[in-house]
Amino acid sequence: MNDVSDAHFPSPSLDLEHLAAWADVLDEANYYEILGVLHIADAGAIRDAFHEFALAFHPDAQLDLDPEERSVVARVFQRGVEAYRVLSADELRAKYDLALAKGLLRLEGESERRATGAHSLDELCTSAAAKLHAKRAEDFITRGELGRAADELLRALRAEEGPNAELAERLRSLNLLARLGSRPDEP
Repeated sequence: MNDVSDAHFPSPSLDLEHLAAWADVLDEANYYEILGVLHIADAGAIRDAFHEFALAFHPDAQLDLDPEERSVVARVFQRGVEAYRVLSADELRAKYDLALAKGLLRLEGESERRATGAHSLDELCTSAAAKLHAKRAEDFITRGELGRAADELLRALRAEEGPNAELAERLRSLNLLARLGSRPDEP
C-alpha cells in the first residue's frame, strides 16, 4: 500500500497530484488513515481531523475541477464522511476496530450499501419534516434503540406528502427487528 500520509490533506486549492495520490490509496486505507488520526484518538481529535479533511475535499469547494476530477473528489469525500460517521460513534467504532483486527478496511454494510445503491432513510424521504424524523431514526438505530427508531420512522412516514412504499417497507423491517431483539420480559 502507498503511504496515505503522502496523500494527506492537500492545500485548500486541491492540486491534481494530491488528488491522484488519494485515488491511489483510498481503497487500501483504513478509516484512521483516511482521517489521519491515531487509533487512540479521542472524539475531539477525530472531529478536528474530519473538519480539516472536509475543508480539503468537499466537492462544493472544488468547482474549478473537470467532471472526472470532481467525481474522484466526491469519492474521496464520501469515504471520509463514512470514516467520520463510524469513528465518531462509540458503538460503530468498537465494531470497526474488531473488523479492522480481522483485516477488513471498511465496516461491513458500508460497502454493501454503496454497492447495491440502497439509500439511507433520509434519502428516501421527500419532505423536510420526514427527512428530519428519518435522520433521528438513523441515529437511534446507530445507538441500538430500535423501538425509538421505529417511532421516528413512523413519524417520517406520516410527514410525507404522499405514499412512500420503500419507507413503509423499511418501517416494517425495523419493527420486525425491534420485536426480534426484545427480551421475553419486555412488551
